[in-house]
Amino acid sequence: MQGIMIFKSIGEALSSGFQYFDRTKEGYLVRKMTPRGWALAIARCDE
Repeated sequence: MQGIMIFKSIGEALSSGFQYFDRTKEGYLVRKMTPRGWALAIARCDE
């Protein structure tokens, strides 16, 4: 099992093919559909 990806910004996540899913205290939860199902990642807030 792989770990969860953490992006430095929401822009980085979006440019990697992820889409906004939800807001967290530290940033955003993003997701991307893969052949195996949804991949989730965290995008830190832009500073």
